[in-house]
Amino acid sequence: MVPELPQRLQPTVRGWLGRAGFASLTGGVLLFGYQAGFILMDIQLALLNTVLTIALLQAEFAVLSFAAFILASALVFLAWSAQSCPYDPEYDVGTVTAIVPVYRDANVLHRSVESLRNSNYEDVDVLVVCEQHDGPTRRRAEELAALDGVEYLVNTENPGSKAGAINYAVAEVDSEYVSVHDADELVDADFLPKAVAKLQHNDVVQGRTIPEPSGFIESLAYYESVLLSYVSRRVLYVFTDFKMAASRAVAMRRDTLESIGGYDDEMLTEDFYFAYQCYRERLDVAELLDNPSRIDAAHTITDWWGQRKRWMTGYSQVLHRLVATIRPVTDYRNIFATIICASTVVGSLLMLTMLSKFAVLLVAGSKGLFVFPLGAITLVTLGIHFHDYSRGLVSAPSWYWVFVPLLLPVYSLSAIKAVFEYVFSWSGEWYRVTKDA
Repeated sequence: MVPELPQRLQPTVRGWLGRAGFASLTGGVLLFGYQAGFILMDIQLALLNTVLTIALLQAEFAVLSFAAFILASALVFLAWSAQSCPYDPEYDVGTVTAIVPVYRDANVLHRSVESLRNSNYEDVDVLVVCEQHDGPTRRRAEELAALDGVEYLVNTENPGSKAGAINYAVAEVDSEYVSVHDADELVDADFLPKAVAKLQHNDVVQGRTIPEPSGFIESLAYYESVLLSYVSRRVLYVFTDFKMAASRAVAMRRDTLESIGGYDDEMLTEDFYFAYQCYRERLDVAELLDNPSRIDAAHTITDWWGQRKRWMTGYSQVLHRLVATIRPVTDYRNIFATIICASTVVGSLLMLTMLSKFAVLLVAGSKGLFVFPLGAITLVTLGIHFHDYSRGLVSAPSWYWVFVPLLLPVYSLSAIKAVFEYVFSWSGEWYRVTKDA
C-alpha cells in the first residue's frame, strides 16, 4: 500500500507534478511537430484531364493549409458581419430585463448601465446583481439605481458565482426576455432591438464583444479575439449547427434558460458549458455580429496570461463534464459536443507545433513558405481591424500588429499549462483581471 502524503506536502507535490507535466508536454508537442513535419506527402490534382502529382513535406502542407484556412475563415466572418439584421424601431414585445452580474466592478459598472439605458429598445429594465460582501460595488449599484429603469439585487441565493447570480436574477424577474452583460460592456444601442427581433425565430442570440485595443497588451487581446474567438470558428459554424453562446452580450427567452436548468454554477467557464448545453438540447443559437459590444481588455501580461489560463482550465473542466455525462450514441449531438470540445482543447495544445513546422522549413530550405501563414495572420487581423476602425468601433491600428504571430504559440503554452494544472493542482480557484474605469 502506497503511504498517503502529509496534507501540507500535497499542494507542493501537485504543483511540481503540474510543472513537470507542462515541461514534458511542451517538449513533446514541439518534438512531435518537428518529426511529423519531415513526412513526405504526395498530392494528386486533376487538371485538364491531366493528373498532376505534387510532393510536399508535411510541414509545407501544414503551413499552406493553415494559411488557406485562416483566409477562407476570415472571408466567411466578414461576409457574416456585413449582414445587417433589419428591425422595426417600434417593435415591442414587452420588458427586456438586462442582467449585469458584478463583483468588484464599481469603477466600470457605469459602462454597461449607461449604455443599456441608451438602448434603442424602449422598454429595458437594467438589473445589477451584486455580491453580499462587495461593499464598494453595492454602493455604486445603489447610486446607479437612482436612475430611471435601473435596479439592483444582492445575490443571496448563490453568492460568489456569476452563474448563480444570473440564475437568481432570472428567477426574481417576470420578463419573458432577458439579456446578460458584463459590467465593463459598452452595449450598442441597436443590440437589444435587433436581438429581440431575432428571438422571434431563434432561442438564443449571441452578440460579438470587442476588447478595446488601447495599448500593447490590449491590442494583442483584440487580435486574439479576432483570430481565435471569431475567425477560427467560422468553418465549425458552417459545417455544424454548433455556435458559441456566452454569459455576456447574449439575449434569450427566460424559458429557454430554464429549459436547460440555467447556467451551471459549478463550471469555471459557465458560458463555455452553456454553449454545449444549448447544442445538446437543440436550441437554435443565432449570432448578431453587426452591433458589437466594446469591453475592457486585460491591461498587463500577468492579467492576460492568468485570464487565458483560466479559460483553458475551464475548457478542460467542460470537456471532463461532457465525457462524464455523454449519452447513448443514438443522440449524435452528445457525441458531437464531446468531439467539438475535445478538438478545441487539443487544437489549442497543438498550435505550438507551428514553431516546429517553421524549424522543419528552415532545415529543408523552404523558409520562403514562412510568408504564407505569417502573411495570412497579419492580413486577416489588420483587415478586420481596419473594418472595425471604419465603423468607429476601435482606434486605428498601430505597430503592435507585428507581434500577432506570437499569439498562437503563447496561447498554446497557456493551454498546456492549464490542462496540467487542472489535472494535478487546480482546486477550484479562478483568476480575475483588473478592470479600468
